[in-house]
Amino acid sequence: MPFYEYHCLDCEKTFNVFHSMNKEYEGTCGFCESVNVEKIVSAIGDKVERDKFKKKDGDLVKSHIEEARKEIKKEKDRMKGEMFKDD
Repeated sequence: MPFYEYHCLDCEKTFNVFHSMNKEYEGTCGFCESVNVEKIVSAIGDKVERDKFKKKDGDLVKSHIEEARKEIKKEKDRMKGEMFKDD
């Protein structure tokens, strides 16, 4: 069952209601208990924090690959240093 957003025409507040898609809400305002409410279209785009979705999966994989390459290079350099140290 989805959430629906309603606006109270008496107290001017907005509230969410969880009910079936097949039924109309016949309840009252969650704040002032008025029956003078109307369903409104949710502005879901305003509620989503876009900063969390800027990176794509591929970007995350690329960053892990780059970090692994750097660590491999460090380890390689360390091993070369140890190998030539004995000479």
